[in-house]
Amino acid sequence: MATLTNKWFLVFSLIWLIIFTCTKFGIYFYWPIQFYLIDLIAVPIIGNLSLAFYRFILKNQLARLSFWHIAFIVLSLIVVFEWYMPKSNSRYSADIFDVVMYILGGLFFGLVMNCKKSKVR
Repeated sequence: MATLTNKWFLVFSLIWLIIFTCTKFGIYFYWPIQFYLIDLIAVPIIGNLSLAFYRFILKNQLARLSFWHIAFIVLSLIVVFEWYMPKSNSRYSADIFDVVMYILGGLFFGLVMNCKKSKVR
């Protein structure tokens, strides 16, 4: 599964793991990193995992997620984390910048990461 070895996926997953682990140990980063970077890389990480699963199911390493697949991921994150969670738990707050980060992450995934696997020459 070459999709799971995508350099962007590996870098974004490592960044997420570092921020998550540090937060668990009480180490916090400068606020844009702590709060917005995670939202920015969420769609590329989830999208890449979805793409790997999609390619596995179809048995086609050239398959790509459609615009609608990516839009579904972005809208799902927005609805859950910017609408539902803030209404159901006071720990969460809705933020328009989070929405912008999800959309930018979706654009990055769609334009850069969601590509056909290049053939080795």
